[in-house]
Amino acid sequence: MRRVQLIILVGMCLGLAGCFERIVEPADVFGDIQQGETYSPASKMIDEWYAVEAIDPQTFAINEPKSSQYNTSYLIVGDTRALMFDAGSGERPAGSRSMREVAARYAGQKPITLILSHFHYDHIADAAIFDGVTLLDRPDIRAHITDQVFTITPWESLDMAWRSLNVTALISDGEMIDLGGRRLTVFNLPGHTTEAVVLFDRDRNQVFAGDFVYRHLGGIIAFAPGSDLVAYKANSTRLLQLINIDTQFFGAHGIPQFGREWLMLLDRELDTMVTGHATYRYVANYLAPGLPWRVQQDGDLSIYTTPLVDPSFFWSLWTLLVVATVSLLAVYLLYRIACLSLPSGGNRK
Repeated sequence: MRRVQLIILVGMCLGLAGCFERIVEPADVFGDIQQGETYSPASKMIDEWYAVEAIDPQTFAINEPKSSQYNTSYLIVGDTRALMFDAGSGERPAGSRSMREVAARYAGQKPITLILSHFHYDHIADAAIFDGVTLLDRPDIRAHITDQVFTITPWESLDMAWRSLNVTALISDGEMIDLGGRRLTVFNLPGHTTEAVVLFDRDRNQVFAGDFVYRHLGGIIAFAPGSDLVAYKANSTRLLQLINIDTQFFGAHGIPQFGREWLMLLDRELDTMVTGHATYRYVANYLAPGLPWRVQQDGDLSIYTTPLVDPSFFWSLWTLLVVATVSLLAVYLLYRIACLSLPSGGNRK
């Protein structure tokens, strides 16, 4: 019996060692993008934190080049009102202007509608400062609105805070927002998260993509609660079918502007992942160091996902039960080994 227990323990240790031998810590996940850079010489610095770049006279990229996630939010202005897409990283220095104040500077006297690309902490920091937020009309969101207040949980935001937001409106997938002389179509494209929003200005051929797709050498994140590789692939294909060859994309991290080719690359690599043809490596990611995430790479594109199994299963109750069972087994084996290492009491006279 003792020999069997020792064999099991040695096998478990060798298995873990074999996994962690493959872990590679990226030397510089951001490549040539250095913290503090502005993305255009034409950018206007505000409070030594925001770098505001005019994409056109009615569209503004509000970069936070000194933030840890290299965030970019977007102010989209029409003739009668403006739309703010995301609300800041939450890392601005004390005393600096809020995202709401910066947006008002460029929106003039027009009312501002806030839409969040998703609920992660680095996109929602100043959301409560706005007059309210327009959310997707999804059953899971509608079910958690009480007295026109929606609360983002730590599970959704990936930090420790509960954030309550006043809900001014709900909008459905495929519905259009009219800003006066400028219309945007709202798409719910799950993949990065279930509530992921992408905005499409067909007339100007501009897509505001949030975290669904961005040009960032740190990599695409598909390992969070709510990430779904199958949905990600289906919706990357859907987005490709909605746009044309000249569509310009504006992402929420890294280099703000990129073309259709980057989405095509993402779609192709997601296809290899969901069809079982991916060649994964196990690596560390700067957002969750110390854990062996799988990564699929093609040139500058890296897609990070959960270890061993897809995220929809990894974050499920079944995985929790497996982890609990393995943990209990490990504790039991350690207990048995400790007992074996103790000298036998024997019979004493």
